[in-house]
Amino acid sequence: MKNKTISSIGEFGLINIIKKQFSNSNSNNVIVGLGDDCFCFNPQKNNICITKDMLIEDIHFKKEWTTPQKLGEKAIEATISDIAAMGNVNPKYAFIGLGMPPTTSEIFVKNLSNGFKKACDRHNMTVAGGDTVKSDKIIISVTILGTSKHKLIKRSGAKPGDLIGVTNTFGDASAGLFLLRKYGIKHKYSKEELFLISKQNNPKARICESQKISNHLNSLTDASDGLYISIDLLTKESIKGANINMDKIPISSSLRKVHKEYKKALDFALFGGEDYELVFTVPEAKAKLLKKLVPKISYIGKINSSKKVKYFYNDKEQKIKYSGYKHF
Repeated sequence: MKNKTISSIGEFGLINIIKKQFSNSNSNNVIVGLGDDCFCFNPQKNNICITKDMLIEDIHFKKEWTTPQKLGEKAIEATISDIAAMGNVNPKYAFIGLGMPPTTSEIFVKNLSNGFKKACDRHNMTVAGGDTVKSDKIIISVTILGTSKHKLIKRSGAKPGDLIGVTNTFGDASAGLFLLRKYGIKHKYSKEELFLISKQNNPKARICESQKISNHLNSLTDASDGLYISIDLLTKESIKGANINMDKIPISSSLRKVHKEYKKALDFALFGGEDYELVFTVPEAKAKLLKKLVPKISYIGKINSSKKVKYFYNDKEQKIKYSGYKHF
């Protein structure tokens, strides 16, 4: 079977590839579905949460470092992470904008769409619309709409005495990106290195964890831009300060084995992005309850009224200067 390019199948051929994946998707709330000029639905008194994320070739990914399916999954998961950052919210509909070079193969688009579908199925979500344009590089822009009947958890609700909690481990995804940039794909990687690369290429949003614990939280965000940035956002928007215990920051055994120098591993954990973990504050009295609900939670510090964030290692204050990625 000949592998066509998207220039030969045209814009609507490209759209139809994605449309076919979701042709059977349905919802009682949908008034006008995928394929018309607008997607229309009845929210039935729910809170509506809308967010957008973008992946751009040679900035956020290289085609040779991943597969089209994993790229499609990552685009959805990365955007759902912002939905998870609002608390007990159900992601419902995705709108996908694609910029594609005309020489992009039809098979690439089908596999990319399979990735969209796999991630959407995982979260009981459907693609409801989008747009396509010609571009020099691949651009994937995902907008997700979520609904909730529960209280939404903002970044700005941290209170003095709250513990600062996080899910899982930090630094794995950025360490995986570091390896890909240094060695490419032909290098013979160890099991631990492959784990780090998988965290970069195939992340998972913590939507289930968020839904389990959000009723007990005072503030919440996700760590898409790194732990240091997340702590900074929570404290600034809450007009509070914090003391952070750096030795309590959870680091995976794989990252520790690949980077035996603890400071290097800690730099990835603090300043590396794309972990998509939750960062939150909770009253100390509820800390044990949260650990029962989600065992992979660690407490790394405490909120105070100082309006300053101080970092400590072995009880000694450390001077910390941000050294992570900057978009501009």
